[in-house]
Amino acid sequence: MQKETDSFLEKCNKYLFDDQSELPVHFDADEQNMIIRLRDAYVHWLAHPEKNDSEMINYITETYDVSQSTAYRDLPRVKILIGNVKSVSREFHRHTANHMIREGYKMAVDAESLLEVKQAEAMIRAGQALVKVNKLDKDESEALPWEDIVPLDLEPSTDVSVIGRKPIANLKEIQAKLRKKYGVQVEEVSYTEVSNGEESE
Repeated sequence: MQKETDSFLEKCNKYLFDDQSELPVHFDADEQNMIIRLRDAYVHWLAHPEKNDSEMINYITETYDVSQSTAYRDLPRVKILIGNVKSVSREFHRHTANHMIREGYKMAVDAESLLEVKQAEAMIRAGQALVKVNKLDKDESEALPWEDIVPLDLEPSTDVSVIGRKPIANLKEIQAKLRKKYGVQVEEVSYTEVSNGEESE
């Protein structure tokens, strides 16, 4: 069983984003349905990394009308696939997204049932999410030129005029009066000093 699972995951990792028409070459009918779920869940989770396991289980069961036990079997496979493809290049993501959107459109045109329409929509959403999460719609040349950014040269100041406020006249005299007025209200109190487990007053 373990070898069969490993073999299936190896195929998933290799053919996960192949065109729909090419899946039967590598997977049987049940595996093809599973691939569609895994592919969608993989991209959905990348697009929504804040979601936890329970939320992803709900997403799989509600989107594909499968049992919780099926979704629980899918989840660790999705985690493995995400771990395996984190180092994939930007160009591969771009190529994959284009394939997925085109394939989804083709599936929608040829759809003959509600399930096939759902699968087509999921494929298109997955492609769009892949574009978004990898910022494929952003020009790499738009990156901020961090080396050209010069930090502000700031100096601490007690002059409130630097922030546009009006200085208080005779500030030092006012401070002295306040210290004299409220300083006498401070009473000395006894305290207990604790040191090395011994108390002294």
